[in-house]
Amino acid sequence: MPDLLERTLSEHTADSEGYCRECRDATGVSASWPCVTRELAEQARSMNGAAPDDAPASSTVAGRRRARDLSATAGAEGSGRHQSP
Repeated sequence: MPDLLERTLSEHTADSEGYCRECRDATGVSASWPCVTRELAEQARSMNGAAPDDAPASSTVAGRRRARDLSATAGAEGSGRHQSP
């Protein structure tokens, strides 16, 4: 269902404060962006082959987040400090 996928990607975007525009609960609290729905939609797009073949894993929000987390972990280990999970 490519139309649902594209609609999900276009709706689950960051607002000016870094929260998802769509993921709000009844009290108005919003999920930080990228939300889980956005990450799943990007993963589905890449599995579907909609992303260019030569696009690196870091071209998705989830890929960039993993790269950032790995980089921070490597930096903390190199300095002798450890981050708590």
